Amino acid sequence: MNLPTHQQCIELFDEYKVPDNVRRHSFCVNKVAVFLARKLREKGIEIDVELVDRASLLHDLDKIPTLDKPGHGEMTEKILLEKGHHPKIGKIIKKHCFNAILDNGLETWEEKLVNYSDKKCREDSIVTLHERFEYGKKRYPHLRGPRTNEAEQLFLDFEKEVFNIIRLDPEKLKEYVENG
Repeated sequence: MNLPTHQQCIELFDEYKVPDNVRRHSFCVNKVAVFLARKLREKGIEIDVELVDRASLLHDLDKIPTLDKPGHGEMTEKILLEKGHHPKIGKIIKKHCFNAILDNGLETWEEKLVNYSDKKCREDSIVTLHERFEYGKKRYPHLRGPRTNEAEQLFLDFEKEVFNIIRLDPEKLKEYVENG
């Protein structure tokens, strides 16, 4: 599978002028996603850790140009396809937005983990889902819709599923990630 290397991901950040705060957030999401992907694989879940790694790094490549506009993730999908990368990475990135969890929008472990890991990071800090949801309500009040509570519950359900499999406490995720 043709995925960008870590160096190519950094070069994409430079090429598309991704600001430092978005980069720090992307690195935080990456740490969470890769940690969880490895733990799930250790428990026998079939998951492509390398794909999760690169998709989580690049999930907000188009954050600034799509701010307050529809299509966040779609621009990155197009960029990666144009550069010859496997379509799976762009599909995962396109599906990392909050509402993608509704109506079975997330189909693979890779899609679910990148999306979930994004919700576990407020800026460049690992937080609880409840903290992140409260932050989202304040930061993006215009994006609150009638199905927000349903999406939030689906994230909580997914978190429970993952942490039941890996037998860890989701409230201690920050500690686990920081300690390797």
